[in-house]
Amino acid sequence: MPEPSLPLSFLCLLALSSACYIQNCPRGGKRALADTALRQCMPCGPGNRGNCFGPGICCGAELGCYLGTAETRRCAEEDYLPSPCQAGGQPCGSGGRCAAPGICCTADTCSMDSACPDEGGDGAQEEAEKNLTVLDGSAGDLLLKLMHLANRQQQQQQQQGKHPLL
Repeated sequence: MPEPSLPLSFLCLLALSSACYIQNCPRGGKRALADTALRQCMPCGPGNRGNCFGPGICCGAELGCYLGTAETRRCAEEDYLPSPCQAGGQPCGSGGRCAAPGICCTADTCSMDSACPDEGGDGAQEEAEKNLTVLDGSAGDLLLKLMHLANRQQQQQQQQGKHPLL
């Protein structure tokens, strides 16, 4: 009689423990998760110009926010990735981050927040245009960005008036 009860009690003990089993361990073990650097959340929305804030929230400075629409479908995949991510800019609200001008989002909801300023000034737009490799958009989006960048540089040169006319 003691032989069948030993494996059964071991199985019960294993089921009740809160150990990190093989199927859900983060790389490096349970304690390694706190040491990893946060990565940027997955891109989403039209032309992948937004970032996922939760399983049904996609926001971007140019787009605003999409909640529970077709543009947010890709955001559900974020839950299956092993490393944590952080989207948005500065912290706002109660545990949220600035998602778009005037909008603060958590993983569950978004709200209007005046602590999230319009970051779409010339400096932010120039920085985004310099880093075109981050964009995952189509060739048409890339061409449009290049045209805007060339136009902006030409306007800056004309305003400075430093280049001689030949």
